This record gives sequence, structure tokens and C-alpha cells, in this order.
Amino acid sequence: MPDLAAIVIHCRDPYLLAPFWSAVTGMPVAEADRVKLAEGTLAPAEAVLLRDPHGRRPDLWISPADTLPAPGRIHLDLVGDAEERAAVLEAGATVVRELPRWTVLADPEGNEFCLLPPNEAHTASPPGH
Repeated sequence: MPDLAAIVIHCRDPYLLAPFWSAVTGMPVAEADRVKLAEGTLAPAEAVLLRDPHGRRPDLWISPADTLPAPGRIHLDLVGDAEERAAVLEAGATVVRELPRWTVLADPEGNEFCLLPPNEAHTASPPGH
């Protein structure tokens, strides 16, 4: 089977979403992209790379797009405890709905993602949850 190399999040504003997803995942923005974000010098269609410094997780690209499909461009399932949930909310996420086994959140552009408690991490969830 092929390995998962990267996840791409299409967005309107990489200056908004790259720092958000960096904070939420703990994956730093690649140095060259960090400088461009700080200086405001990203090219119009230029994506921002977040990379796990330990190489254990796939790369995460924050990529601007002219048109964005509804209701979202991604759906990630993250695992985190109450402290990590608080940090995700502090980074700018909002609660969309609470479900019995996980919480549906949205990033600053409205992309929904789920936060599962550690004991639900390997429990299969229904499609489209």
C-alpha cells in the first residue's frame, strides 16, 4: 500500500490557517514558509508547509484556492485530552457540536474536524461523522 505523504487543506487565507493548524498539530511551519508568513510575502497561489520535525506524521500543506467546495475542504480526526482540547479552542477553534463519543470543531475558516478522547482513538466511527 502507498504511504500517506501529506494532507492538503485548501483555504482562503493561508496567513490565518497555517498558524492555526501549526498550533493545533504542534507541527512547525517550515523555515522558508515561516519567514514568508512573517514578512507577508507568500505568492498568490503559494502553499505553506507544516512538517513534523520527527518525521512520524505526514506533511500538512495549507494551500490557497480560488474556489472552495462546501461544506469543507478537509476532515481530520484528532485525538486529545481535556488539556489539548482547551489548547485547540485557545488557538481559535469553535465547537460545532458535542456528540457522545467526540466533539466536532471548526477551524477559523469553518473547516470541521473531530476531536476524540484518547479512549476513542481506535474506535471506528461512521462515515461522514
